[in-house]
Amino acid sequence: MSNLSERQLLVLTISVAVLITGGLLYLVFTDRDEIDGIEEEISGLDTRLQAAEIERRKIPAREDKVLQFRAVEPRELAVLPTEQRISDFHRNISSFLSSAGISFQELPESSPEDSELAKGIRVTRNRLKGRGVASSILKFVNMIENDPRLVAVKGFKIQAGDTDRDAPEADIEHEFELELETYFYRPSKGDIRREHIPGAEERLQDPTMRAAIAAFQPERPDTYVLRPAVGRRDPLVDPRRKAETVDPAELEEQFQREEEIVVELENRYREIAEYLEKEKALESVGDLFRLDRIRREIDAKINDLRARMEHVSVTKAVQIAELAARIDIIQENLNRMRSGRAPQEVIVTRPVAEKVLEELTELFAAGKFLELDELGRNWVGFLRSKTVMEEAKAVLEQIKTLREKGKVLGEFGTMHFEISGVIVDHENPARSLGNVNGKSVRAGEPVDGKGLVTVERITRAAVFFRYKGEVIQRAVGRVKGSAKPRKGGRKKAAGRPARR
Repeated sequence: MSNLSERQLLVLTISVAVLITGGLLYLVFTDRDEIDGIEEEISGLDTRLQAAEIERRKIPAREDKVLQFRAVEPRELAVLPTEQRISDFHRNISSFLSSAGISFQELPESSPEDSELAKGIRVTRNRLKGRGVASSILKFVNMIENDPRLVAVKGFKIQAGDTDRDAPEADIEHEFELELETYFYRPSKGDIRREHIPGAEERLQDPTMRAAIAAFQPERPDTYVLRPAVGRRDPLVDPRRKAETVDPAELEEQFQREEEIVVELENRYREIAEYLEKEKALESVGDLFRLDRIRREIDAKINDLRARMEHVSVTKAVQIAELAARIDIIQENLNRMRSGRAPQEVIVTRPVAEKVLEELTELFAAGKFLELDELGRNWVGFLRSKTVMEEAKAVLEQIKTLREKGKVLGEFGTMHFEISGVIVDHENPARSLGNVNGKSVRAGEPVDGKGLVTVERITRAAVFFRYKGEVIQRAVGRVKGSAKPRKGGRKKAAGRPARR
């Protein structure tokens, strides 16, 4: 440094000062960029905090909506078809085919699987193959369309039958294929995640919340009701033909029979409503002992009414539109009544089973064995996936015995037996003779080719037959079997197309 001149020292000093100044400026600009970045990040955090605060303020209102929906969930989901109803639909397909006069070639497999529409939705894909004349195919499609269900027709194919110049066009059979999809709602545990809401019970008692729940109107399915058969033309009948009208006396008899069922359901609902008023009175005075007892009685009566209504729906016991509308009102009121109570499954109790036994006994006494068998089959379908009380099982055995006996008598009623005369030996009954279908027979001898029907005994007025363990009496001169003369089985129902 001592060897440097003043000029050189000055230049060196200036250079060092410039370098230091540049370094300081660089550090200042670098810090400024970091400061700007931090300030921008702080501004972003402030914006997010403000948005989070807005969302936080919305949480109570959203929780109220969730609580409200949970309270009305049974009423809201009632619009969806149940697994039992879809099962009934599949079970009735074969009866639809036989009623329409179609011979099926392939029936579907009722195996539901998860749908891609939404979680909890189960879909069953079906493919029907059958054969029948054009009018029978149209009747079958009409039956499916009028059955209460949720079904989508995915495809329909028909192959024209071979024409025969000698056969009328109406008798030509065609092959058809129908692709259907049915849906029902059955969420699994993994499909539903219920978040805990603090103070849910207290918030449900809030007057505003209770008013919102009471004012809730659930979604209702779109339905249509056909006019009574007496005022509606059958689309499958030539309008130029003379119209056939329903017998007014027959229609009146059907109305009275179905109205008795509706009145019974309405009386049961009114009785439950009266019990609810007693429950409120006991709750207001704090009589907990009697309150607990009457609540159990209310739950039992609600269960019996639900079971009875479901059985009426499965058996289609009420078909007149006016009466069916009254049942819909009962169902809506019952759903509203149940929305404020703990959900419970339908249980088959002794009174429910005894009511069905009473109906079957009346059909048995009237000799309506075909209707008895149909009601019995519907009852078996109703019992599926239902819990049966121990006290009701004895009645179920009586129903089973009555069904089996009615089935035997119904089968015997289709057999032809003409008893033209008898010769009775009172001293030796074994020598008595009866002329059945032109053949002389004695007690113990068969009267049919398979040996299923044998003569039990012979009297002056009648011949007693034994068939599948049942002894059946036939009067002399009687041609048909046990069933009384019938005209087409069930009577035509108002509100449904007349079947020919």
